[in-house]
Amino acid sequence: ILCALLVAQKVWDDRYLSNADFAFIYPFFVTEEINKLEQKFLELIQYNVTVKSGLYAKYYFELRALFKDNEAEFPLTPLDNQKAMELELRSGELQKQEKSKAERLSLTQQAGTQKKANFVLN
Repeated sequence: ILCALLVAQKVWDDRYLSNADFAFIYPFFVTEEINKLEQKFLELIQYNVTVKSGLYAKYYFELRALFKDNEAEFPLTPLDNQKAMELELRSGELQKQEKSKAERLSLTQQAGTQKKANFVLN
């Protein structure tokens, strides 16, 4: 759940918390562990962090119905087409960034594994 929240807030928030921030908030994790968890989570969901406006709207209205009697605690405003398009664009951009970052990290890890294997063989 932590990784889902971490990725979701990176997709939806203009100013999101870093993995180091999460490690500070949840001190039973260190940043490196959160990085690895996030990487594995993204691999498992195949870097698909895009949320279509219809699915977003579905959950938006379900949440709104849950809090209709207490709007001060959970204020909601209607989602217009422009905002839905902006959210889809942002999630698509983050998906590309995260996939690229993971690919670079994977290549770095592969190079490190190769160096270890060469060291053992020599």
